[in-house]
Amino acid sequence: VSEAVDALRLGTIIAIPTDTLYGLAASARSAKGIQRLYNAKQRASQVPLAICVGEAGDVGKYAEVDHLRAGLLEALLPGPVTLLLRRKYPSSLSESLNPGSITVGVRVPDSDFIRAVARQYGHAIALTSANQSGAPSTLAVQEFEPIWDKCALVFDGGTISSSRLGSTIVDLSVPGEFYIKRKGDECDATQEKLYEYGLRLRSDPK
Repeated sequence: VSEAVDALRLGTIIAIPTDTLYGLAASARSAKGIQRLYNAKQRASQVPLAICVGEAGDVGKYAEVDHLRAGLLEALLPGPVTLLLRRKYPSSLSESLNPGSITVGVRVPDSDFIRAVARQYGHAIALTSANQSGAPSTLAVQEFEPIWDKCALVFDGGTISSSRLGSTIVDLSVPGEFYIKRKGDECDATQEKLYEYGLRLRSDPK
């Protein structure tokens, strides 16, 4: 964990297992680290990155959560879901993270190692899947071997038992409503929790 945190502080990127896929991670405070993520993935700069934090209670440091019912974040997180929320200003997120976007995707993976890294680092981590843009998502470190040399460290957590769909992306930026932007792992279970908290399904993204 300490080695991973040191790499993040240096502005380098690491490859790390999550609950859904292998990910590439960098400090969300580091413009240099964020640029390295885009370079490693050969990804267009306008495609946004998500952030990862260690606890559901950390989400409000970086995103607006006052409109959400008490207990909702804890019901969803940790888990295979990315929550799209309005980005909070000011925060410690780098201005180079998704410039121009009013929302930010936030994850708390159900994965002890990455959560321990986030907790020890003490700041948000920029997170994206460990594959080049357009290539399949990866469930084992061997599957993204061509980009190992872009990483300061590659953490091998074995093969991840997952659908390869990635996390379910839920837009919670509009009070009282939700929109499923991407159907991923445990999508139906996630929707059930949202209904339990009185939210209505929105059929269009707005």
